[in-house]
This record gives sequence, structure tokens and C-alpha cells, in this order.
Amino acid sequence: MQAPFSAPAKLAGKQARRKPVISLTPLIDVVFILLVFFMLASSFMDWRSLSLDTSAAGEPAPAEQTPFVVQISKESLRLNGDAITLEALIDKARARQPADQPVHLQPSSDTRVQGMVSILDALSAAGVQPLKLVEDPGWRPAPAQGASGDSPQGSATGAEP
Repeated sequence: MQAPFSAPAKLAGKQARRKPVISLTPLIDVVFILLVFFMLASSFMDWRSLSLDTSAAGEPAPAEQTPFVVQISKESLRLNGDAITLEALIDKARARQPADQPVHLQPSSDTRVQGMVSILDALSAAGVQPLKLVEDPGWRPAPAQGASGDSPQGSATGAEP
């Protein structure tokens, strides 16, 4: 007979093996770190493209059109030299005749890019097209050509015929 507290006969010669236990805590930590990394590395912004042309210097305006020049500065927004709000600009841009007349956007040197993009985005969302960016701060639309093709100011060289 066996002693009451002795090891079973089949395990007496071998040590009992414990089944390895995998801890889930380090695995959860690694998954969390990967989640945070990919959240910070990705962008959730809606990227859109804006179609924008640059105006050529000396591009003449047709005789029947008045120029539609929007001057953008840090503090103000001007349409052909007159102060205007963004809402009023959008209304006037929608009502311009003809509808295919380009809207020239002329940022000043103190204009922030985000402010310019916000105005471009608002005009595009309102369906205002075409939009043109004027890079030169001294740019003004060329005077309209007369029926004979002569400039109202005289000849280009300034010499009298």
C-alpha cells in the first residue's frame, strides 16, 4: 500500500511539466502602440484640388467686360478697390456677366496661404469659375482694345506718328 501523501507512481520518476502561459498584457501594449502610431501618421483630412490659372501679364480684357479683380490682404477683401465681405463677393461673383468672365485673385504680400485657400474654397464651392491667380502686386488688367485695335492711350512706344 502506498503512503497517503506520496507522489503518484507514474510521475515519481519525471518532474511535472507546467503548460506555458502566454501573457496577453505585452501583446495588448504592442497593439496599442501600433494603433497610436498609425493614427498619428495618417491624415484624416479631405484632400481636394482646386483648378487655378495664372494670368499672363498684359492679358487684355474684352471691351464689354469690366475687370473682376479681388485683392486679398490680411485684414481686408476688396473687389476692384472697394471693400467687400466674403458673402457679398460670392453673390457678386455669381451675378457677374458674362458668367465665364475670369475672377482674378490678387493676394498681397501679407496674405496667409490658409486665408487665400479659404477664399478659393468658398468661391469654388459656390460654383464660381474660372479663377485666376495674379502673382504680381502691381498687375492691373490691360485696357480694352478699341474697334480699330488701337489702345485708348495711343501707341505702345509713346511716339507720335
